[in-house]
Amino acid sequence: MKKVLFASTALVATAGIAAADVAISGYAEMGVRGGSGTTITQFMQDIDVRFTLSGETDGGITFGAGVDLDENAGGSNTDDAGVAVFVSGDFGTLTLGDTDGGFDAGMQEVNIGSGGSIADNETGHAGYSGNSGLDGVYDGQILSYRYSVSGFTITGSIEMDDDANSGAAGPFGQAALTTADGLTGDAIYGIGASYAGTFGGGSYTIGAGYQTTADYDAATAGAQDLTIMGVSATVALDSGLSAGINYSQISTFVVNGDGTHTAFGASYAFDAITLHANYGQFDWDAGAAVADTNGFGLAAAYDLGGGLNAHLGYGSSEVTAVNASTATLGTSSTWSLGLSMSF
Repeated sequence: MKKVLFASTALVATAGIAAADVAISGYAEMGVRGGSGTTITQFMQDIDVRFTLSGETDGGITFGAGVDLDENAGGSNTDDAGVAVFVSGDFGTLTLGDTDGGFDAGMQEVNIGSGGSIADNETGHAGYSGNSGLDGVYDGQILSYRYSVSGFTITGSIEMDDDANSGAAGPFGQAALTTADGLTGDAIYGIGASYAGTFGGGSYTIGAGYQTTADYDAATAGAQDLTIMGVSATVALDSGLSAGINYSQISTFVVNGDGTHTAFGASYAFDAITLHANYGQFDWDAGAAVADTNGFGLAAAYDLGGGLNAHLGYGSSEVTAVNASTATLGTSSTWSLGLSMSF
């Protein structure tokens, strides 16, 4: 009986995939990781399975959704929960859910061309920024609109407070927002723009982003305003060399609490080998609730073919000034060695 039920289920699933245009992709990692201080050397594994659903109307409008099975799907109606739904056409693309805000969409990261590491050591150090900006200050459910033409791309975004925040750490060292307190902060608005072009022997992308909120914490007296803006550029040569640089300014409601971030990185790919290095630093005013930090990351990858890659990663972090935070001065490091598999 179990075999019959399984076969019937498989037939239904297959029919659904054929009719709905469902694409399945996956990624897995295995290896060992460790680091300095109290970091324990240990085995690690990770897996990510992604379903992408898409369709098209008679009028040519594309619609669809994507979901990561490694995410918690609870509360998917009001939280991003690793899910994004979109509608796209000549008018542009409208996306709601787990998607980049305007700042992140316009900015380029400095790990361009990197083969990566299984523990993300090269992008997990204290000097790195993934350009997330104010994304996730609330629940991470973002509405974005993107339009592209002749190499130019512009993205606008809104993230709203649904009063159901997880209680995670607040932005830039501030206290976490209170869950279900009956109060909602002002929406977070973002805009980003980029231009991608080519030249003899390579390609380049320049971008800029801006994101702001007038008062993210309605429970605290006064305007708890936050703003981040930045510029970035990347270049990729046909020879296998690529490089990137970005710069951001952060303005907060805290007296003497503003900061800047600067980073650059480069990668070189030859034969089956990809090497990468990057450096970044955060500099804050003395009143900031976060420390001044810097760090560098290294990654090496070897393509074994068929979607299997070997990885080695290293990240070093340093706290150079504590400012008004609870951090302590010092350095730390992490490393990892292992395999990644793409399906």
